[in-house]
This record gives sequence, structure tokens and C-alpha cells, in this order.
Amino acid sequence: MLATKIRTSGDGSLNATVGKAYNGFLISEPVVGRGMVLFRDPNGRRMVTTPVRRVLTTAERELLYVETENSVYRISVIGDYAEQASAAI
Repeated sequence: MLATKIRTSGDGSLNATVGKAYNGFLISEPVVGRGMVLFRDPNGRRMVTTPVRRVLTTAERELLYVETENSVYRISVIGDYAEQASAAI
């Protein structure tokens, strides 16, 4: 999956990370109220977000928008995961 930060909170913090893309794996779909965990490489490096507020997705489930307490991420699902998620519905 490819996660791109598209917005940060309006609290005056630096927007240096807006537009930054993160490649990695989501072990499970984002859950409202819990932090989203992105595993970024085989060495165990990961990124954990603040708690998720809401999740929006397309009908094909290939694109998700995840709003956390501090940011909004656009997640593009790549490859087999999108096919498996569609089949599970």
C-alpha cells in the first residue's frame, strides 16, 4: 500500500510532512478509535498514527481516506490485497 499524508491539523504545526508518501503494509484495516499501524520495511520499522476518527473508501476498496486526530491520509491499496478485500464483502 502507499499512504500519502494530505493534511495536518490546523494547530499551526509545521506542514513539512504534507505530501509525503509512505510505502508499506497494513496488517488490518484502520479502526476508528485506534492508531493505524503501517509497517514500512522488513526490519520492523513502523509508523503509528494518532487514533483514527473516520475511514472513507471507494466501492472497489482500492482507495481509502483515513482521518486521524492530527492528519488525513490517502491510502492506495496495491495488488492482491484489494482483490481479497473485495471478495470478502
